Amino acid sequence: MSEATLAFDGLDEFKAKLTAVSNEYAATAEKHLTRAGNKLKKLARENTPDSGYEHKSKLKKSWKSEVVGTKGEDLEYRLRNTAPHYHLVERGHEEIVHGKHIGYVQGRHFFAKSVQEFEASGACAQELEKYMKDVKKKLGD
Repeated sequence: MSEATLAFDGLDEFKAKLTAVSNEYAATAEKHLTRAGNKLKKLARENTPDSGYEHKSKLKKSWKSEVVGTKGEDLEYRLRNTAPHYHLVERGHEEIVHGKHIGYVQGRHFFAKSVQEFEASGACAQELEKYMKDVKKKLGD
């Protein structure tokens, strides 16, 4: 049996250059990271189940996001749900009524589905291409 080996020369150099550029143009990187993250946030909101009742901590209205980090390599988009019952709906829980165990409520896994949809949509790759075009313009190429 013959084996074929595929090697990419210069990947480490490219990664180093990309890191240097993202550090230099951190504001541009943050803008594109925020755009991509907000697309995920929108998907998460759309896929979040609604109880049908109006209350203080609705799951759909509790999505919060922020970009942390100062350099391009440290930038991170954090998305979280601040509703206190989010983890119960997402992952499932034991149902107990008046001290009696009724059964197990299956998790909805709506955020996991949102992430899968986001990855399948290619939105992250498209935003990375837009970022590269912006950097290319700034470099004057």
